[in-house]
Amino acid sequence: MSRSQQDGERELRQEVFESYRELFASAPIRLMSRAVSAMRARGYPDLASAIGDIDWRTVPADDPEDPGLRSDWGDVVTAAVEHIGGWMGQLGVHSMGYNLDSVGSEAVTAAWTGLWHRQLGIELVNERRKLPQVFVFHGGNQALQAAFLGVCEAHRDRVGTATPPTVLVPVPTFSCPTDQIALQGMRVYFAPPGDPGMDPSPEDVRAVPDGVDVDAVYLMPINNPTGRTLPPERLRAVVDAVLDRWPHAGVILDSVYVRLHPDHRRLLAWSNDDPRYRDAILFVDSLSKSHGVTGLRAGVLLTAATRFARGAVRYSQNVVAGPSNVMQAAMLSLLAPFVTGDDELMDSRIRLGLRIGRHLQRRRRLFLERAFADYRDLLDPEQPLLPDPVGFDWPGSMYADLRLSDRCLEIARANQVSATVAFYLETGIGGVPLEGFCSNLNLVRHGLVVNVDDLGLQAFQREASRYVRLSFGMTPPPRGM
Repeated sequence: MSRSQQDGERELRQEVFESYRELFASAPIRLMSRAVSAMRARGYPDLASAIGDIDWRTVPADDPEDPGLRSDWGDVVTAAVEHIGGWMGQLGVHSMGYNLDSVGSEAVTAAWTGLWHRQLGIELVNERRKLPQVFVFHGGNQALQAAFLGVCEAHRDRVGTATPPTVLVPVPTFSCPTDQIALQGMRVYFAPPGDPGMDPSPEDVRAVPDGVDVDAVYLMPINNPTGRTLPPERLRAVVDAVLDRWPHAGVILDSVYVRLHPDHRRLLAWSNDDPRYRDAILFVDSLSKSHGVTGLRAGVLLTAATRFARGAVRYSQNVVAGPSNVMQAAMLSLLAPFVTGDDELMDSRIRLGLRIGRHLQRRRRLFLERAFADYRDLLDPEQPLLPDPVGFDWPGSMYADLRLSDRCLEIARANQVSATVAFYLETGIGGVPLEGFCSNLNLVRHGLVVNVDDLGLQAFQREASRYVRLSFGMTPPPRGM
């Protein structure tokens, strides 16, 4: 592309940004997706970058490293959709009689039990006349909400209703959990990391001041937004540090990316080693990432911790939070091998998730290679969040956070925009600021951040403002396969 063409595209990005600056002040790039038609009408040539959906152009439709992935993946998803159609066709004439158990909720929970036992070696099962250990929900976020409600009820049982429960959240972290903490009136202690790679550590837990009573900690074996894998030894040490100080605390492990990881079993195997882990841990999982079916909304909460499961039971029963019959049918199709016990098919489904994970890593590697080759002057030479800043190839998730250079910060100041927007204006690569994963406006607004005035937290949030978080999501199989 010639210099004049580059300048023309940059000017067009600037024009579009200025037209939306006031309307989408805090997150202009991300929220532009709500005005797709208007942007197309303006002749915008790089819409995918503008809304952050930059991944699909980095890998051919048929991955040359795994040419059968697209068709294999499509076959699984197509079968699930056809399974839904079969159920609806049979029951359409008497839909009012189609209740929550029509598909067979016991079969669905048994499928999740089989998947976790087969792939991760963790045994959690629903038995008659006993408190459930496996709860299916309408997506991973709803499963996470059930976990927080379980923590709330355990807090009330322990100390009464005079104070709200407090959740320890190492930052940066996924934003949905903090939104839910705010909505439920829980308090949060944001723990800034001492590690240059921003991974949580036992020292971060021990730095929480005396007098802060923690009811739960939210952790991710594979972090969103950084994409980094937390080594199992480090994760276990963080959990030990929490339970040593607060033996009553729940440990919420958001594990939705674990089964995409080539070392998946080892990441959580330590949870079998000590009875106190079994009495404290709540696992959250979904099919969105491992099966590439985000829109289907299939999630699960798995826990043997009875004091937290009681609240999850009430949430499931009284809020009617269970997945729809259609979603149960989809889950049963996608996870059927783990009910039937077909060893070969179970292993094939496990390998499919790992192949999807490897495909995402390839997308990320190819894209970052291009970004660093073309825009090196806008990226800081030090990249502490990238475990492999040379080959851009490492086990993890579908995210990467790039530290922007001083020159990029100067461009941001000159244009009176954030560093993330400046990077976008110069490159056409859209992302979201990492600092948005280090706080929550509702928690701050309602006075629910325990350490809101902490100078260390504020310094970390300022540092996070110079990082851009990129997402490398999954291109679903083509329709009609």
